[in-house]
Amino acid sequence: MISKRFQIDEENSNNRVDIFLANNLDAISRGIVQQLISEGKVTINGKETKRNYLLKPSDIVEITFELEANGEDEAQDIPVDITFENDDFFVINKHSGLTVHPGAGQKDNTLINGILHIRKEQRDIPRYGLVHRLDKDTSGLMVLAKNLKAHTVLTELIQAKSIQRKYYALVHGTPISGKTIDLPIGRHPKNRLLFCVKDGGREAITHFKIEKRFKNFSLLNVELETGRTHQIRVHLKHIGHPIAGDASYNSIKIWKDAIPKELEAINNLQRQALHSYSLKFQFLDEKFFFESKIPDDLEKTMELLEK
Repeated sequence: MISKRFQIDEENSNNRVDIFLANNLDAISRGIVQQLISEGKVTINGKETKRNYLLKPSDIVEITFELEANGEDEAQDIPVDITFENDDFFVINKHSGLTVHPGAGQKDNTLINGILHIRKEQRDIPRYGLVHRLDKDTSGLMVLAKNLKAHTVLTELIQAKSIQRKYYALVHGTPISGKTIDLPIGRHPKNRLLFCVKDGGREAITHFKIEKRFKNFSLLNVELETGRTHQIRVHLKHIGHPIAGDASYNSIKIWKDAIPKELEAINNLQRQALHSYSLKFQFLDEKFFFESKIPDDLEKTMELLEK
């Protein structure tokens, strides 16, 4: 049994309670939240509520639930690149353009649908074994649990910031040096699908160093200390170095001193230049370390930038 208690601040006021809980509880989906609300397992200020209740500052939201298997989604023959597998978890090298799990906007053709095709036993694990996510157009390494114990352990490692996650990000501009970005992130005030740096947001810490410089671009080696939605994309945009090809957070089409070959290389990328290349953690008494090479599309883009 899991119980959570939240006190609502200005940042989350006027947000639906079901959306708020789904965004703040990685273990359960919005659909499950709505079911729990209908069962009376969510209260606001000590009273049962409705799923469309709009939160107010200082509201106290409490939820009680158990992690249960979720076996409704369809198994589909979608290629899944498994980097490593043992009795407790497996590591996936996700390609760009693949959504991680079914949701309101996409019911199938996701990584999870592909996982269910080759590992039907994942239906018996909460959230099919997911403990963290990557954006649709971000490529790279993810870890999924294969049993309930592993799911609990890995979830606790994520929450304790004990899984080291590193990314390569190709960004506009040339930062003078590496740095740590320690700025809170919250939902964008005008576009609720996006996020931004804002007072009252959730703690977010990103470290980066410069891996390689190009004329008008830089390849950054980025390490997450926290794991907020869109964190790397938001932080790098905020400091003036948005990720190349990021349609949501990068409006740059032509930049100072741009040359045609650079424009062509970036415009042909057709996705954000962000790749999760490293995972490092200790599972029980054993240490694990995984790496993934830069994908061919990003490698080709950087080759064109060098010519």
